[in-house]
Amino acid sequence: MSFKVTIALIVVAMIAGVVFYFNPFVQDEEKKLPKPWFYQVSVDDMTSIGVTFQGDSILFVKTSAGTWAFDGPGDIPPDHKRWGGIDYILGGPQTKRDLTETQKLIENPAQYGLDSPHTIVDIGLTLDRYLQFSLGDKTTDGYHHYGQISGFPQLFLIADTWGDVVARLVTEPPMPIWYVKRDPETIDEVGIFPASEDVETDESELRFKREKDGSWTVKDYLVSTESFPVDQNRWDAILPLLSRPEGTTVAVPRVNDRDYSSWGIGESSAIIEIRFKGKTETGTLFTNGILLLIGNKTPDGNSYYGMSDQEGISQPVLLLPANWVETLLALYDDIPYAESN
Repeated sequence: MSFKVTIALIVVAMIAGVVFYFNPFVQDEEKKLPKPWFYQVSVDDMTSIGVTFQGDSILFVKTSAGTWAFDGPGDIPPDHKRWGGIDYILGGPQTKRDLTETQKLIENPAQYGLDSPHTIVDIGLTLDRYLQFSLGDKTTDGYHHYGQISGFPQLFLIADTWGDVVARLVTEPPMPIWYVKRDPETIDEVGIFPASEDVETDESELRFKREKDGSWTVKDYLVSTESFPVDQNRWDAILPLLSRPEGTTVAVPRVNDRDYSSWGIGESSAIIEIRFKGKTETGTLFTNGILLLIGNKTPDGNSYYGMSDQEGISQPVLLLPANWVETLLALYDDIPYAESN
């Protein structure tokens, strides 16, 4: 086959391919269009996320370390189990349908509940930009909300489950477990573990426990396996402190290598454990708890470095109030036994 014939065949094949791809006779209904995006925003460009649901609002801001925190003092981060991926979820949901395909202009927002939307999300972006979107009424099948971006006429159908996730940020703020203020009556156990150089063999532990009749007992594992009643007056002064370490702030939002030794936090650290009752969304009771590792005292003497011991993620370095830490750790050396003991 000559070179000219080969070139001719290649050209014919290319023309045939172009005609096939751009075939004007293909019916529109045969072309599968991708689902439209409500909007798309890079997580790297986000600087804040504000949500208003039925008049109540909450705001999250990005820290200088690139982590997220509740707006306010302390740089308190959202709980990782609740927050994980929220910024990506808010980066842009795909929708079932762009209603402007059939309706060019949304002339009456009230028709879709968008004159007074139940959910408004404001996303702050770099370079002083922002994006705001609203969710209105549900569709008649209950599976979607009507959604619209502020300043644009397009109307979209947004999955109801997506709207629920956003609304829950307001109705149940994702506070970290160590920051939630608890009713002392829900607290069932308190464990105090002094600092130790040999954690493998050291059995030092002080365990306070609420008994079935509501009274509290204490067990010193180095002395006895038996529990003894506590001095109720002294214990009543301790109980309010167990609600949470009031005034805790974040010193370092993220420790990438998970090496906390610079702050005196490690396997040999003293530990404060608080266990309490919890309840699932279905009403099932369970026991939950926090474990705080205590590090060095800060140079100003006002705080101790600390860390919540939760597996699987890098925890922030906390600043725990010195009075709170010292009061609880002192229980080990001055056990509040009832006078009969």
